[in-house]
Amino acid sequence: MKVPKTPDWVSTLSLNQAVASILGEGHHIVTVIPSINHIQFRNCTVLVPIRVKVQLPDFTVKKLSFVLKAPHGSDFQARVMSQLKMFTREHHVYHNLLPKLEQLYREAGKEISFGPRTFRLDHAIGVQYILMEDLKSRGFRNVERHEGFNEECLKQVLKKLAQLHAASVVFVEKNGAFGKLLANGVYTTANRSVLRELNDPDTFLSQLRRWRMGDHFHKRFVEKEQHLVDRILELHAPNPEQFNVLNHCDCWVNNVMFKFDDIGQVEDTALLDFQVVKYGSPAIDIYFTILSSAEKDIKLVQFDDMVQYYFYHLLDNLKVLNCQGTLPQLQDIRDSLNKNGLAAYVVVTRALPIAMMSQFEDEVNERYASKMKCAMFTNRKYIQAMKEILPWMEERLLLN
Repeated sequence: MKVPKTPDWVSTLSLNQAVASILGEGHHIVTVIPSINHIQFRNCTVLVPIRVKVQLPDFTVKKLSFVLKAPHGSDFQARVMSQLKMFTREHHVYHNLLPKLEQLYREAGKEISFGPRTFRLDHAIGVQYILMEDLKSRGFRNVERHEGFNEECLKQVLKKLAQLHAASVVFVEKNGAFGKLLANGVYTTANRSVLRELNDPDTFLSQLRRWRMGDHFHKRFVEKEQHLVDRILELHAPNPEQFNVLNHCDCWVNNVMFKFDDIGQVEDTALLDFQVVKYGSPAIDIYFTILSSAEKDIKLVQFDDMVQYYFYHLLDNLKVLNCQGTLPQLQDIRDSLNKNGLAAYVVVTRALPIAMMSQFEDEVNERYASKMKCAMFTNRKYIQAMKEILPWMEERLLLN
């Protein structure tokens, strides 16, 4: 496999501001070492681990770890990232919004963090970037991608989302509506052509016909897919009449890290990758998280129980933050899930097949495009999962 070229800016990184924000003044940076051998090239981004050795005023040495995330990929991928304002949105969320949401909890007497702490480099490097603490150095890790979230991990993710959602509701109460960057997310008419390219259904539909029960659904989906992007834009259009929250919109197994204690219980949960956050119904995050990443034995069987667990923590956090608006009822969340079946459909036909691929297959290489188009929908695990998911959705009238 051909390894992508290491970006030129890697050799110019300067982290004095970042180190000072952690250790204060009086230290001396001995070395800044980008871990070239551990760079991860993903579909649209590159992740560069950075190790910093610092001499403190008492002459002891302390080691700090960071991760720098920047755009990377083909011309098409670069155009998509730019047009959808993915790094602009993520930079705004990390640096401007999350600290304010965490402050709301601090003022209510609770210490809650949503993701890694972020910093700024000393100098521009010619590309947009996110510089964040390396959560692995604090003992955080991902769960196995092919296994997904077990019941405990799923509950912790839903609890964290409930905290995020509740804080966003109170933030809007205090500060007014989010700007277009977060209110609309990537779902705008200006992005219609890109969304159509990203949601090309041909490979999925052609493979669906080959599944044992696929022909039954294929006939229904062909016509619906012709208008899918238009329906998605309608789904995500601002609706002040419904209960709205700031959705993560990409909360799957790769974008969550956990810290476990000595007996394997979850101590803390951190969300990653805030590039496509979007204000709207919480049904968006509920469907995405559970259907894309829950273990197969709990994804459908315990779906309603997980919704109720999420709602309990949503309500609890709204009360903790002294929400002044009308509190939602569990039936409100259930009604929203029933009305937003399209959100579930998009998850199981676009996100789930990626989540069920082997870990290495989302790395950048010359065969990436063909793998994405073929391997996702011929994966036996995915086909077996869909044989259970599609009838479940049909029974709940989510395919109408």
